[in-house]
Amino acid sequence: MEHILQGMTPRCVGRYLIDLPAGFTTGPGNVMAFINKSPVSYKRMYRPAFEQKIRLREAALRQEQALNPLDMPFLKQVYALPAGMEGVIFERNNSRSVPDVRRVLEAYLYTNGVAVKIEMAADNGQAERYAERRELYPAIYSNTVPQKLAELTALLKRISGKTETDMPVGAGLCLPEVFIADGQGKQGESIEIAYESKNYPALLFAFDTDNISRPESTLLDRSDMMKRKIKESEGYTIASGRRELNGLYAEQWLAAGKTGEGEEKGLRFAVNIHEKTAGPTTPRLSVSFMQRGLEGDGRLSENEAVGAWRAITETLRMRPRAY
Repeated sequence: MEHILQGMTPRCVGRYLIDLPAGFTTGPGNVMAFINKSPVSYKRMYRPAFEQKIRLREAALRQEQALNPLDMPFLKQVYALPAGMEGVIFERNNSRSVPDVRRVLEAYLYTNGVAVKIEMAADNGQAERYAERRELYPAIYSNTVPQKLAELTALLKRISGKTETDMPVGAGLCLPEVFIADGQGKQGESIEIAYESKNYPALLFAFDTDNISRPESTLLDRSDMMKRKIKESEGYTIASGRRELNGLYAEQWLAAGKTGEGEEKGLRFAVNIHEKTAGPTTPRLSVSFMQRGLEGDGRLSENEAVGAWRAITETLRMRPRAY
């Protein structure tokens, strides 16, 4: 167990901090994030590669053909970012088949060596051919592009690239290589991150946090369902109950059984925070651990896994000045 816990390093997940072993890393393909339902993605790259990416994307959008000629051009507008910012916003059709009243603002930002992409939905039903429908359904055929463009630009101004182990000091939320500072008003946040290790390829730590969902029950409230699922997986409960983690009320469940991938058995642990009390300053968080297989190279024994789980989850805390 001591080997797996080597190099415990703080990681910022949303508004929370947790120490993970240095051998566990993540990448853009293991991260999914949304701000006010707009997907946010990123990738570290050199500036020339980013500039080429923008040129190729613009060329591709200019060549894209809508199925209905009336919806052309597919790329409606290109907006430069404000002075001091590197990037661009493309206003384009939602898709080749959807009428061009539905738009997408596709933004690219380069910050501290990280390329960030955000897509925000917008509408523009001001074309003359929509006049009759606009009278019947003014809300559907309105023009939200200016408002959404301002909203998107304000969001981009709050974003900065960082390294995975950089710990921001101001109010805001983290992705592994991106920090989004707080702005005016509330925002919906949803983040999922998975961490893997080359030395322990059968192991996975996953994080799921948001400030918008509020289940009607907690993990322990769902005990009957948990026991039924564990029985169906031909497994057993190792431990379950309440925990106090650095001032945070938490509920956890540790089990062994089939992992859902064929007949292979393994370990599944979970700890949940703020399930029924999620809100703007109390984001829900679920931390889970999975090990495929119960023995063999790169795997922990049950006792080792439980010990590592306890050591890691005991470091879970709210990031200072996260709000």
